[in-house]
Amino acid sequence: MKQESQELGLYNHTDKVRILTNVNFKDEVLNRNHSILVEFYNSYCGHCRKFAPTYKKLAAELYDWRDIIPVAAIDCAADENNGICREYEVMAYPTLRYFGPGYTPSDSNYGSRIMTQDKEQIRSILAEFVAAENKTSNMSSWPDFKPLEASHTSSTPALFEGLDSLKKYVVVVYERENSTIGIETILHFVRYPNIVVKRTSNSELAAKYQLDGTRYRIATVNRDGTIVPYSSLHETSLSYKETIESFLKSQHITEKPPSKHESDSTSSSSSSPHALSSAEHEVAKIIEEVKRNKHMVYQADLEMAVRGILYNEIPKSSNINGEKMTALLRFLGVLEKYNPLSNSGRALIKELTSYARKHSSELSGGDFEQELQRLEKQLGKIFSSHRYVGCQGSRTGLRGYTCSLWQLFHYMSVQAATEDKSDDPLEVLQAIHGYVKHFFGCTECSEHFQEMAKRRHIFNNPTKDDAVLWLWAAHNEVNQHLAGDDTEDPKFPKIQFPTASSCPQCHKSKASAASSSSATAHDWDNEHVLKFLKNIHNPEFVSRYGVEDHELLTPTLDKLRQKRMIGNVFSDMDMGMGMLLYGFCIVMLVVAFKLFAVKKSGYRKKPYGHDLLGKV
Repeated sequence: MKQESQELGLYNHTDKVRILTNVNFKDEVLNRNHSILVEFYNSYCGHCRKFAPTYKKLAAELYDWRDIIPVAAIDCAADENNGICREYEVMAYPTLRYFGPGYTPSDSNYGSRIMTQDKEQIRSILAEFVAAENKTSNMSSWPDFKPLEASHTSSTPALFEGLDSLKKYVVVVYERENSTIGIETILHFVRYPNIVVKRTSNSELAAKYQLDGTRYRIATVNRDGTIVPYSSLHETSLSYKETIESFLKSQHITEKPPSKHESDSTSSSSSSPHALSSAEHEVAKIIEEVKRNKHMVYQADLEMAVRGILYNEIPKSSNINGEKMTALLRFLGVLEKYNPLSNSGRALIKELTSYARKHSSELSGGDFEQELQRLEKQLGKIFSSHRYVGCQGSRTGLRGYTCSLWQLFHYMSVQAATEDKSDDPLEVLQAIHGYVKHFFGCTECSEHFQEMAKRRHIFNNPTKDDAVLWLWAAHNEVNQHLAGDDTEDPKFPKIQFPTASSCPQCHKSKASAASSSSATAHDWDNEHVLKFLKNIHNPEFVSRYGVEDHELLTPTLDKLRQKRMIGNVFSDMDMGMGMLLYGFCIVMLVVAFKLFAVKKSGYRKKPYGHDLLGKV
């Protein structure tokens, strides 16, 4: 049932990002002698996908800092991480939090929130956080971030005072007031046992080390008292790092070797090439099938959407009450009526809806998750598939859940319009709006949807068919907005749907049909669009390609015909009853014949037996 995080995650072991899960989160974050930066993200969140390259670059640039503050991330889209993301009250994605050494969670302390996503600003904030930590006995390996004092003159003994004998050089860095360049540079060289970096913003003290703050900002001092000033190309910690590394290389000074943990992580990233190749082959096969059937709706995707909602999105909420509870009850009510699941799946939704109604005053995501697991054990297997098909992305982090969610929304709106289960034309749209507002994991996407819903007057649709068309038009607007975006899958570009090749009648003119893949305005034939949408979302036409357990689903009519089940209804009748019916029919035919014959004989003229009397 669980979706493994590696299938979803935006990071892997080839990056410099330390991957956290529910298994190792506490070991890496709580009561440690180092700080840690953690990104709480959601792998299907478009904003998280955009930020991922920046975070990877940040992790690479700060990899030298890893003994003091490693850069880590946890995927809240992975079911197993629900408890962690719920416990730390992550309300938006991505969320960056700094946890200091010795951190223990409490009701008022879930780490220090970093509100920017600018790489340079994050680096500077982290440097300030780290330098502000009070050094304790558990942090003996930490560098000394205090700036040089006036007592530290160019006198060599004073500069090397308190340093171990391995230290051959002291590197003095000049920084401006309120700058963190010195702290950052110190962190870049904590893994070098033969040097120590000191910082100063005192111009008079800097001058004693031949630093003028303009041309020369770095100086090396050896135990003999020799001072050599250096200039750097830019006034940044990365530029300072390059200058100092060049000097160290000339002196054949290297950093300490990687730890066993780091070596194991590196080796694990290059293991199992055959398994990876096999997975890639399977993905390619699915993509080829999907591109061949461009307007097909797949059972696997519909189920994956339901699975994501129930097992991931709703359980992450710490508290569900008030307006949020109303939204949950509405969505579960609609899902109960129009879900595409098996019998056990429908029973699950029904029981969950009943459970939520009984606890409508307040419910925690953890309680919901616990009830879900209990019902799963009771009802048995729920889902016939555990992978995306029509929503399969060409690489990790593309399409997937958001794609499947749109498919489910369209499916439910069409079922509501074709089935006579409610007179409310807004029941599905209202349920979708509440779900996206209160439970959908992509914060930026949720805000955009709510703005669009208000602008497009989502609650002004008088009929169920209007609701179907509203959702379709909204989806096309989102596609137009995201066309060409960094999150777009190159093998599945965002286009206006349906295309001219899928539904020529849906376009009123050739010009508009030709532009179906562009962002230009379209002249749609809504009547044909509605027919098209109702056709492709007809449960009988939903494709079961890629389904892993066909027996779990109700057989389609085609399947019944293939198995000759309809014909067997008659061939399997009890033969005795058949013979009895056959005999009864024969008897009835004989009786009918006799009655007919007797009736005819009553009208025949009888011959007179006495000829003589007859003549008389």
